[in-house]
Amino acid sequence: MKLQKLIGIALVSILFTACASDDAPPAPATESVAAQEQAQQAPVETQVKAPQNELAQAEASAEQIAVEVTEIAQEVSQKVESTVQAKVEEVKTELASAVASNVKPQAPAIDDNYKEGEHYDLVVPPFRTANPDKIEVREFFWYGCGHCYSFEPLLTAWKKNLANYVDFQPSPAIWNGTMKFHAQVFFAIEALGLGDTMHKAIFQAMHVDRNPLSTEAQVVRFFESQGVSESDFNKAFKSFGVGSQVTKAEAVMRQAAISGTPELVVNGKYRISTRKAGSQANMLKIADALVERERRIKAGN
Repeated sequence: MKLQKLIGIALVSILFTACASDDAPPAPATESVAAQEQAQQAPVETQVKAPQNELAQAEASAEQIAVEVTEIAQEVSQKVESTVQAKVEEVKTELASAVASNVKPQAPAIDDNYKEGEHYDLVVPPFRTANPDKIEVREFFWYGCGHCYSFEPLLTAWKKNLANYVDFQPSPAIWNGTMKFHAQVFFAIEALGLGDTMHKAIFQAMHVDRNPLSTEAQVVRFFESQGVSESDFNKAFKSFGVGSQVTKAEAVMRQAAISGTPELVVNGKYRISTRKAGSQANMLKIADALVERERRIKAGN
């Protein structure tokens, strides 16, 4: 019995000790878990703070880059705008120059209802013009013709508005000795380079001052009054060149079948007289229409 009690007490003691040892460790285990949690939390806080700092720095860098990009873009834009503007001005200048060198006068509004036989006559065959590259308007006149004298102001005003593709050619008519003499005077004026000035002065002398200028002496005195010496006048008046031009003018007049003065011939093809036109002003209107017709033919329209 005693042995059994002793064994029982021993077993109880062992069990109690075992239970005590099983209950004691939880406290240290709790401390260990807390320490682990604290150890784990510390790195997490550090890890969270670090990305936040990096994000702030990245945002600051992005803002700085944006500012720099904007400044660069503005600078590039200004340079591009300046370059483009300079190029535009250069192109404008080139275009203006091209236009100025190639521009053709705009054709006036023309009444093209004029009819051959009613308002003008055809020259058959046409005669060769002085400058084939242009459209010729040739006036056949005589210094002694009163109608030619009255036509001069209209003709002068009309010539001021001629396009650059029109070539005006005055041509003396010749039917008799006096007209041939005056044709020689005209070509002497051209040879001396006195042009329109003396041309008008002779009309004035003959139709206002009543100076017939029908002899060489009268003409010499007249030229001297205009500042041209007798020797200079005679040199031109009696030159071979002037004589040849008189002969040629007579031939052209016959080919154009000129029957009165003033008359106009457009491009060697169309003859216009006051008889058909109805008036001197209408002669010029018909001439304009025929010039425009010839311009279109040359342009292939």
